[in-house]
Amino acid sequence: MTSFNQLAIPRREFRFDPVGPLEFLTSQRYLALAEELYLKVGEAFAKMNSGKYVEIVLTGAIGTAKTTLAIWTTAYQVYLLACLREPQKTFGIDRSSEILFVFQSLNATLAKQVNYDRFRSLIQTSPFFTDYFPFDTKINTECIFPSRILVRPVSGQESAAIGQNVFGGLMDEVNFMEVTEKSAKADDGGEYNQAIALYNSLSRRRKSRFMHKGKLPDV
Repeated sequence: MTSFNQLAIPRREFRFDPVGPLEFLTSQRYLALAEELYLKVGEAFAKMNSGKYVEIVLTGAIGTAKTTLAIWTTAYQVYLLACLREPQKTFGIDRSSEILFVFQSLNATLAKQVNYDRFRSLIQTSPFFTDYFPFDTKINTECIFPSRILVRPVSGQESAAIGQNVFGGLMDEVNFMEVTEKSAKADDGGEYNQAIALYNSLSRRRKSRFMHKGKLPDV
């Protein structure tokens, strides 16, 4: 099963038949991770990308592949969009509009060094992406794929993705984000919770831009 199934997108809107999540991870055509894939991590990835979830919270100890799973999932979501003939048309937005994935952390530097750089390195070794859906390697600050699909590290501010068509992304290090009592950043002057504020900002953008027949794309 591939994700996007719950959106009931007609077959005619795809230019490639999407492969399932485990084939995407293991096949030499895609990420070629078969030799380094732990069984439980592969099972978690398949479940995350089964089409049953629109958001996922990953918790656990250091070294339990939380960030790795999130990066792989972003790659799979970009791949699924690459399989569409006209992704903007499918989701009812202007053809000139970007479709954006964001990597957000405590600050832009961490978002880039911890998550974005790993994602970029992963994609650069994939035959599918290098041959059929390459990003512009001359630009280091973001990955710009065909069909105006972008992957970008952003700062830890609510305004970091303002006015942009956020399709999905990754919030990292939320345990270390700011929580301040009686903060001027809170509308009512009460508690400001950076993680909640960032989540609400991204969630609103996904719902306002990419709700499709009453449903959101998964993760």
